[in-house]
Amino acid sequence: MTKPRKEPRSKYAKAKPERRSDDEHSLEDRAREYLASGTVGAYVTQITLALVILSGAAALGALAPGLTVGAAQWRRSMRYSKKQITDAAGNLRRGGYMEEFTGKDEKQRVRLTKKGKVYFQKILFEDVRLPEPKKWDGSWTFVLFDIPVQFAKERTAFRWRLKDLGFYQYQKSVWVYPHPCEKEILYVADYFGIGKYVEILVTDHLSEERDMKKYFRLK
Repeated sequence: MTKPRKEPRSKYAKAKPERRSDDEHSLEDRAREYLASGTVGAYVTQITLALVILSGAAALGALAPGLTVGAAQWRRSMRYSKKQITDAAGNLRRGGYMEEFTGKDEKQRVRLTKKGKVYFQKILFEDVRLPEPKKWDGSWTFVLFDIPVQFAKERTAFRWRLKDLGFYQYQKSVWVYPHPCEKEILYVADYFGIGKYVEILVTDHLSEERDMKKYFRLK
């Protein structure tokens, strides 16, 4: 039997629970992953937000696919023309999601506002999907949490999200899924600002697996 391993706590967790919106480095990483994922449900507005993040305060009118990031990462944005993207950028500016400013080169540039960053985080949250490999590798991913009562709303929302994602409730605050999904669950926990209270364990053996195998239709 393989000893369960404890997954590292989310690098995004804060000393005090709060929704993360100003971590520029992690936001860039997630924008890059978002564009590279190729999910069909992406809209031009969402694509444009990711492009602005990765462009590092792009010059006005320069938000075209492939401008500052390798072409291999534009599978989502290639379906849109430069005009569609720049039009979407204009709508985002009018909505307060982007702002213009003068760069060091004295050119007018655009960047996301705090409102825009929070909006993009919401898009990423809603885009979370768990892996569903055709073949099960025999391991179980357990999500355990002990969230203080002052974060009752966040705890309830987290439970509903786990259920919505397809988790099996093993105990009241213990949920299980039959495939690796540490990254996705830590992001969901961080979105609710409770990452520091969530732990993830992975094991390939349980004394009783019958009910869970039936629930997930595993052989």
